[in-house]
Amino acid sequence: ERDEMERLRAEESRMKELENYDEWARKEEEFHLEQQRKRSAIRLVEGREKPIDVLAKNLLMFGLTDEEKSHRAAVKYKERYNALDQLDKLEAELEEPHKIIRVLKLAELKELLVDIDAFRMLERQGMSEGESKTTILKYWDSLNIVTNDEIKLLQNGGEDSQYAKKIASIKEIFADQSKPALLKMGEEIDAKLAKPHDGIIDKPYWRQVKEQLNVHLSKIDLSELHSKMLVRQIERLEQRKHELAQQKKDGKDEPAGEPNQPSMVPANVSPDFGNREDELGETDEVALDASKGYSWQDRYVPRKPRYFNRVKTGYDWNKYNQTHYDHDNPPPKTVQGYKFNIFYPDLVDPSKTPQFFIEPADSNDFCILRFHAGPPYEDVAFKIINREWNRSRKRGFKCTFERGVLSLYFNFTTHWYRR
Repeated sequence: ERDEMERLRAEESRMKELENYDEWARKEEEFHLEQQRKRSAIRLVEGREKPIDVLAKNLLMFGLTDEEKSHRAAVKYKERYNALDQLDKLEAELEEPHKIIRVLKLAELKELLVDIDAFRMLERQGMSEGESKTTILKYWDSLNIVTNDEIKLLQNGGEDSQYAKKIASIKEIFADQSKPALLKMGEEIDAKLAKPHDGIIDKPYWRQVKEQLNVHLSKIDLSELHSKMLVRQIERLEQRKHELAQQKKDGKDEPAGEPNQPSMVPANVSPDFGNREDELGETDEVALDASKGYSWQDRYVPRKPRYFNRVKTGYDWNKYNQTHYDHDNPPPKTVQGYKFNIFYPDLVDPSKTPQFFIEPADSNDFCILRFHAGPPYEDVAFKIINREWNRSRKRGFKCTFERGVLSLYFNFTTHWYRR
């Protein structure tokens, strides 16, 4: 009887050890996931990001819960700063994830795939038993599928190969199909593949169709997640605008930013010394004449588009300023360019690209930049510096309309001083 009691105690002790081991293993995986996020956050903050960090950027900025930010992912680096707090000072990544992947070379894609799988494994192991698939895990799973597809494309000859032409013909099947229709198509293909081989159904072809359908659906999922994160960026900026407006109302000044660090280069000054980008405030938006109305407002309720815009300021180190100023006595700061991002996710006719117009302001020193898209969006306009734009892409000019976001970036032309 004593032996039996000792056996039961030993069995109970082993069971408790197993329970403790499971809890210890889960905490260990959470720690490794925290370290993985830490490395990405630090590289982003310090400007030495890898492709995996660019893909993780919006997720770290907008995809983590408050609990994850404060506990599991509160990243500290040499006790100097919290890297996730520093990420809030960076701009959201506007390029869609699968488009970032598309421009990478084969070696970069293979390295990226290893990094993606590390995130996937850690996210999966960090989940509690019975927990459903998280949005974050869905994001990494989709990136894994798209990256594998790009690797396969390059390994089979690239964009101009026969393989690419075959894949392009398969992709035409999915054109103009809704997501529910594509999911139903997937079920029908699965049913075909489940049938016994009878020589009539070309199973290798349909496996390839199913594989490309999964890639297509993954890109849709990535686009949807990307759009949601951009909306969170807009909401965060609007909250910031509200806070600043409240501070002014209460008579408080905005806290000063961190001082710029001088760059040591020949001639004792860097062309980028003192440059910074700030959010355009509500005061830069111009109220348009609402009495004219819109021809379509009897069918649609007009609404103002969301946006987040930036103004670039800095020192203009032209020949004149190089002659009369130096690092310790810099010239006055000037506006050097703007970045506009206007959101039109619900256009009635998305095939029509939104337009912008430059109109006179109340002073020749300024002009009005007006954006027009059509129903159901009102026009929105901003007062900007009236100077010549540099329309060279090498100098930062960008004008695109993708996934409902109109992006207009431009810097002003620099006029060199001559004696």
